Amino acid sequence: MKNTLILFTVSIFLLVGCSQEKSYSVWVESSQDAELIHAAKERLTNAEIDFIIDDNGSVLVNEKDFDKAVFCCS
Repeated sequence: MKNTLILFTVSIFLLVGCSQEKSYSVWVESSQDAELIHAAKERLTNAEIDFIIDDNGSVLVNEKDFDKAVFCCS
C-alpha cells in the first residue's frame, strides 16, 4: 500500500511539472534593426537559450532564461 501511495504521488508531481506552460518575454522588438534581430537570434542559439519569434518578428526569451540572456547577449 505504501509503495502504491509513493508511486501515485511521484506520478502526480511529474505530470504537473511537465504540463507547465512556458512564458516568454520580449527580448528584441520587431521594430529594431533586422541586423540586431539576426544577431540576437544567433547569440541566443549559441548560448542554447530557449526563444521564439512571434508573428510580428519580435524575439521572445523564456522567462526562466531571461537573466541568462541578459548576461550572455548584452
